Amino acid sequence: MQFIEVIEGGGVAEVVLNRPRVNAMSQAVLCEMADVFRRLAEDDAVRGVLVRGAGNCLSAGLDLREVASLDREGLPGFLDAFDAAFGAAFRFPKPFAAAVHGHAIAGGAVLAMCADYIALGDGDYKVGLPELAVGIPFPRVAFEIVRAACPNPAFRRLVFGAELHSPAEVFEMDVGDVFSAEPIEDARRWLAKACGRPAAAFRFAKASQRKEAWERIAAPSPAEREAFIDALLSAKRALTAPLAG
Repeated sequence: MQFIEVIEGGGVAEVVLNRPRVNAMSQAVLCEMADVFRRLAEDDAVRGVLVRGAGNCLSAGLDLREVASLDREGLPGFLDAFDAAFGAAFRFPKPFAAAVHGHAIAGGAVLAMCADYIALGDGDYKVGLPELAVGIPFPRVAFEIVRAACPNPAFRRLVFGAELHSPAEVFEMDVGDVFSAEPIEDARRWLAKACGRPAAAFRFAKASQRKEAWERIAAPSPAEREAFIDALLSAKRALTAPLAG
């Protein structure tokens, strides 16, 4: 793997995004994400996963320069890679924790919301979903992940408000499970407890909780994909401006 490091030990795999400077999600990163989550889901030696970012950022989201360089013929391949990566993360059947210790913006925030346990670190960084502010539509898989992770008021504020927030503000919206000075250690402690319990019961409960979202993700139409691409192409000029500001 070029951009994702997997550190395994004690039945837990730590998935570390490492694409300087802000762990932006290029098509290559998305392909690696899909491969990693699928492989770890099938590996009986891995009982749970922790996702974190290298450096001071989980991820600032998609590589918008790469997206902006794509035309109508090139976009479907990128979108397929996005759907595969986030679909694999959201369908991961084992305990999954995310440690947010730096910027988690757009796709970075969505990745954290795939987790069963989100540890938000206290710090001077931003979390948010600013897609609509620059005209980027939500892919169906991202929309359903956010809807599953957020209570309705937080969903409306994050998606339709399209602003960046401090981690404390996001935690006050009831998004995330703990707010602390040591998010990675908190995530590891939760995983140690969750992974020590019977795996089949956890898998069944997680599948039950996410079943309706999975069904909605699996039901897009060709017309919806074309409308999405049209909206994305109309926002090309805005895509060249970094979401992190």
